[in-house]
Amino acid sequence: MSRRRGEFEHRTSIFEGAFRAWSHLGGLDPEDLESKSQDSLDPLSNPIQNDDRMTGKLKEAASSDPSRRVYPYEPLPRSGLAHPFVQAILSPWLGPDADNDAIQLGLTTLRTWWQHRRKGESGSAVAALGTEKMKGVVEGYTRHFFQLGHCLILNDKEQPPRSLSARMKELDKMRSKGGRKKER
Repeated sequence: MSRRRGEFEHRTSIFEGAFRAWSHLGGLDPEDLESKSQDSLDPLSNPIQNDDRMTGKLKEAASSDPSRRVYPYEPLPRSGLAHPFVQAILSPWLGPDADNDAIQLGLTTLRTWWQHRRKGESGSAVAALGTEKMKGVVEGYTRHFFQLGHCLILNDKEQPPRSLSARMKELDKMRSKGGRKKER
């Protein structure tokens, strides 16, 4: 986490890619997650239309500039470093030689960034990630983190984003009610 040249762009591109992927996962329909291929759910080529999480300022931002995609906020997994998605966000930024103090500081930085991102992208982040090169880097991270999150949720049964988790629980309730016969 040195103050080397380009560190802000590097960190922000990783965090932004992870944020976009986690947001996209949170907006998916649980049945689509189970039945469709990962490629057909890709956040870059198949954005969610009419996302019910888009309210207030997010809706205004999306309608004011249709060419710019807006991503609704999805909280980080509550389990923090115990969740592989969070570990995967910190790994490319901190590198393999990070000690425990650096990892804890990195987690604090990630949580702070994620909370600030809830209010929208900062002007400095928009400027830093606005070049064609950095747009490609963020898209690469978005696709990487989406594929990772998709696998973690479906294959490893890790905790999904909260919005998706709520819809998955609702679907499970509906399925279990539909399987029972009414007794009279």
